[in-house]
Amino acid sequence: MKKNRLIGGCAALLLVSLASFGLWHTQGDASYHMDTDLAQFGIGYTVEPTDIDGKILSVSIELTPDQLSPDRMFYLDVGEVEASEPTCTEADGIEVALNDLGSAWEIGPVSEDCESLVFQYDVKLGEGTDVDFQVEGDLYKDLLAFQGKKVLMMPLFDANNLPYMEKYISSVSFQLTGENDWNSIIPFTPANSTEHAFQLERPTWYDFYDLIQSSYCFGSFEPLNLSSDGETAVFYLDSAIRESAELSDLSAVISFYNYYVDVFGSNLEKPVVLLRTNEDGESSILSGVGGEGAAISLSMYTPDACQTMSRTLYHAFFDSKVHARNLHYQPNEWLYRGLGDRYINASADALPQELKDLYGIEVQDNLNTRYMKYLFVSLKDPTMAALSSDMEGSMAAGQEDFYFNVKVPLILETIESFTSQTQGNALLHYLMELPQHQDVNISRLMQDLLGENEAMVRAYFSGTSFIPNYWNLSAQNWSPEYTVNLLASYEDNLSALFDQQYVLYPYDPVFLIETDQLKQEIEERGLSFATPEVEQLVKNYSETLYLLLMQNALRADLCGIEDPGAAGVKTELNSQENGQIWADYVTSVGIEESI
Repeated sequence: MKKNRLIGGCAALLLVSLASFGLWHTQGDASYHMDTDLAQFGIGYTVEPTDIDGKILSVSIELTPDQLSPDRMFYLDVGEVEASEPTCTEADGIEVALNDLGSAWEIGPVSEDCESLVFQYDVKLGEGTDVDFQVEGDLYKDLLAFQGKKVLMMPLFDANNLPYMEKYISSVSFQLTGENDWNSIIPFTPANSTEHAFQLERPTWYDFYDLIQSSYCFGSFEPLNLSSDGETAVFYLDSAIRESAELSDLSAVISFYNYYVDVFGSNLEKPVVLLRTNEDGESSILSGVGGEGAAISLSMYTPDACQTMSRTLYHAFFDSKVHARNLHYQPNEWLYRGLGDRYINASADALPQELKDLYGIEVQDNLNTRYMKYLFVSLKDPTMAALSSDMEGSMAAGQEDFYFNVKVPLILETIESFTSQTQGNALLHYLMELPQHQDVNISRLMQDLLGENEAMVRAYFSGTSFIPNYWNLSAQNWSPEYTVNLLASYEDNLSALFDQQYVLYPYDPVFLIETDQLKQEIEERGLSFATPEVEQLVKNYSETLYLLLMQNALRADLCGIEDPGAAGVKTELNSQENGQIWADYVTSVGIEESI
């Protein structure tokens, strides 16, 4: 009996879930009432290099109460700051109790008449990251460079109060002290000036975002005027590399920059500082990127370094031109991360061939390989097909990989396919045209851009329908060996990601049994893995993929399972009994020798 299914028994459940909840998320606009349990205060940051050889900064955070909270407590978010053990005293020298909460410091209770308190700690720059040949910030006799969030702890607010920081923070200031004659390129000040300080009154979430994401550079810098489409952009070059900067590195930066000018439609107005490498001569110095500026080492020794340069420039453009706060949080990460990955990958393709060859740049994943992975995984496991934005933050690592690196790119390409006839890069330009500091309404965005196609794209996102081959992709010219190896490698990667978190995810080795035998079984058993329309889509796209999915249907049939695409079947197929049934069958018919 032929067993046609869409994605198995979970389809109806998903439709009910969508109807009751809605896939596109938007923050409510209910009126806000101040939380009387929170303090109101000013905050001032003072940074001083205290040990240049040891690359140590001393950081003092002065909190000046305007109104104490009932419990007289303050909280600072540790974030990504790797600090020494802090100390805290009130203005009169009285020591203030500190409680390490792991991700935050609890300060207090302070005295009832507290006029100010100073929270102090040290930070070491030039430390390596999780990526080889990268360091976070750096310090020399003639240069200080860091990203705000690696040095400055922020005041802690919960999700309800975070968007309204200006109601609680009366001012925020920053100053660099110590003996130096450096110029500065820091947020909220003229670029390459002698100003080492700034102050903002009633700072908003957007101000704090720029404060912690952007770069802080002090030293000697020379302007580089780069022309693009009749406009001039100003980069700043670390004077230490004035004579040694490689022309090829500058050419790559200009190529990336011109690509983003074309994508965003205008020049970059905030400074980008091109720094020396770390003293080891190989490691790039990462010093932040945000709406107020970016800084990164110019030298690029590897393809990964080129990608980091492109990513830095992309976010310099994006964060200075797109200001929707809710894009940075779940459940809208798919849009923020997805757009970034889309354009960063495309920027590599846009490089002149001689630069690709010089740096060894080869884009590892493209639309075609993603579509292959999408069909293979989704049609075997509906729980993966159903991953959507309302699950962001609760996915296992393997699910996140499939969601962000396979499914989301296809969703974005689908949206662009529907909008490209009227406007290129429509999603990005829609976001750029939003009023300043206004959250994006995702539902309205989708309706505005997609019109009557919105429900269709929502179904693709939810997994209740499969993404058609809008791009006329084909893998028919791929050898069976290449297709099998690509999918086997991805199955291995997913399995490893799940294993790292001790999440049970059955591992299925990817191979193809003797194809003549398989085709005979398909005919005699009337095998099916999806609707006739989806099966035809797969067969037109890749004969090898079609056979692999039919082989999975054969495996289910041998084990007495009616629907090979139903939820839980992947686990059921890997039970000890069913695993043995399949192993015995494979032994009896053999594996395709041509692969």
